[in-house]
Amino acid sequence: MNYQSGLNFSKFLSGVSKTLGVANQVIPIYEQTKPLFSNVRKAYNLIKINNNLPRNKVETKEENLIPEPKRTITKKDNSPQFFI
Repeated sequence: MNYQSGLNFSKFLSGVSKTLGVANQVIPIYEQTKPLFSNVRKAYNLIKINNNLPRNKVETKEENLIPEPKRTITKKDNSPQFFI
């Protein structure tokens, strides 16, 4: 009797070994990128909430602004100047 039909124990072990090798590479990548995707999702939610907030536009009128006076210092002689 020939038991060497389509699947034998060595092929099974080879397939399991390859699967475990892929899993050992994929699981650490998944664990490292999971916080990144979580943060992206939270940032998207914040942007969506921010876009839905009502906007309060503050308009400044030029007539309400008081210009700061210009100060010029001129010395006519070498004496000190005192400001009060």
